[in-house]
Amino acid sequence: MGRASISRLLQGHRRLLATLAALALFGGLAESVVLVVIVEAAVSLSAHSPGSFQAGPLRVDSISVSTLLVVALAATVLRLAAALGVAWIGARLTAEVQKEMRVAMFDAYIDAEWAAQSRGREGGLQQMVGLEIDRSTGAVVMLATGLAAGCSLLVLTGAALLVNPAGALGLVVAVGGLFVLLRPLAGRIRGQATARSAEELGVAQSLNELVRTSEEIRVHGVGDEEKRRLTEETTRIAEWFARLQFSSLSIANLYQAAALGLVVGALFVVNGLAATSVAGTGAIVLILLRAFAYSQQAQQSYHQVAERLASIVAVQDCLASYQARSARSGSTPLAVVETVEFRGVSYRYRVGKAALSNVSFTVDRGEVIGIVGPSGAGKSTLVQLLLRLRSPDEGRFLVNGGDAAEFAHRDWARQVSFLPQQPKLIGGTVTENIAFLRPVTTEQVERAARMANLHDEIMSWPRGYATVVGQTADALSGGQAQRLCLARALVTSPALLVLDEPTSALDALSEHSVQQALATLRGHTTIFIVAHRLSTLSICDRILVLNDGHVEALDTREHLAGGGGFYQEALRLSGLISQP
Repeated sequence: MGRASISRLLQGHRRLLATLAALALFGGLAESVVLVVIVEAAVSLSAHSPGSFQAGPLRVDSISVSTLLVVALAATVLRLAAALGVAWIGARLTAEVQKEMRVAMFDAYIDAEWAAQSRGREGGLQQMVGLEIDRSTGAVVMLATGLAAGCSLLVLTGAALLVNPAGALGLVVAVGGLFVLLRPLAGRIRGQATARSAEELGVAQSLNELVRTSEEIRVHGVGDEEKRRLTEETTRIAEWFARLQFSSLSIANLYQAAALGLVVGALFVVNGLAATSVAGTGAIVLILLRAFAYSQQAQQSYHQVAERLASIVAVQDCLASYQARSARSGSTPLAVVETVEFRGVSYRYRVGKAALSNVSFTVDRGEVIGIVGPSGAGKSTLVQLLLRLRSPDEGRFLVNGGDAAEFAHRDWARQVSFLPQQPKLIGGTVTENIAFLRPVTTEQVERAARMANLHDEIMSWPRGYATVVGQTADALSGGQAQRLCLARALVTSPALLVLDEPTSALDALSEHSVQQALATLRGHTTIFIVAHRLSTLSICDRILVLNDGHVEALDTREHLAGGGGFYQEALRLSGLISQP
């Protein structure tokens, strides 16, 4: 699974990897020349005589020290050029992989159906896009480093073979033996990294909860308890981090000790063989030391990739889960919404009884329909089905007589708009919040703000429509934020408008203004209004009463007021009709 995950991570970048390997091989060759020539130049200087050069079949019996030093300098420059090339390719490769992973995650999440988006753990997407993808691309750095080190090691092994075959054989056996001995640590490191990632996801969720509930934490005086909870979670992460660091440092120290011991052992072998030249002995010692340094680098890269493999797998699994639940889009064009019909619609979440059971109704264009019912009656589920965020488990959702799912998503989005119960602002200007990434004109923005009874207040602000607002900004009150989001819902003049508690944060005057604005849409815009405040329903043509997932009634306000059931009881409790 690890190799497959890494292969997918590097898919499409084989040419860059091949170029990196070629440069690393060339750099290793240049370094081998530097090591051999430097030793020969040092021996020649100490003997005050011309030197010689031999590498396998290549032999030069007499060569000046100056020439040797020029060759060494040229090889050093070539090695530096190759190393810089390797570094640039590694950086470019890492940046490209990081960008691709993040873009793929954004695309997959945005394209996923609402059911998949809503099931994600709080803070989970941020964890994946941020920390886990950073660690995954860190693995790319380690892979590039390990590949470069491995290529250099390969060339130095070849050089050792030419200078001293016995030393080269010892090098191959030693490096292979160390790799086999230390390999089991990779599995341990991966397990520790997986446990750490799970703990970090928990902290990400806790931090999101902290920001979201900071007001309640302060009001209820539970700050110390919240600190204690976060401290405990952070302590567990620190423990896993310490274990990972100890494992990594242990590998480095073990490898260094083993490498030095093996170099000493190799010298014992060379000493026991036939006499060798001083230059040859010095060259093989330097080559062995550099080769073990590269092998250590390759070994560390291998274990660091193993540490990051948990993040790679987590990101790829998350990406695959979103891609597997990609929202389905039909192909039928939709010019206007004439009728909306639920025919025997039922919906059940994973656990528990059905949220909606056998719901049927038909609404014509331009009607204003109120939706009421007790908590848990299925109102939110009905809204999500109307918006095509979810699809019925049973029955059919029909628009203009055809299955709603068959209409093209972009056409549907142009015809439908929504005001959620909790206003959600984005960091940007008032204009940007109302437009919400849609190509609308300044006139459309101002018209929508007027309909939401917000234009005059906006114009009283120093920067008007250029005022910067956001989810946590102090610029807007709750009622202003709700009316701004209402303007967002109205700006494209939708054919189908779904409003969830549109006046819950408004005063009586603002509520009246909003009701007047919505009343002007009657006849050409189909409106569904979910409301607990029954005064909001005064503009409705009919009211749909939901109770326990079933349609209890669908009629005018006048008929429902005298017909018993939930609606009449709600009127009594609201004081809108007298108690019996």
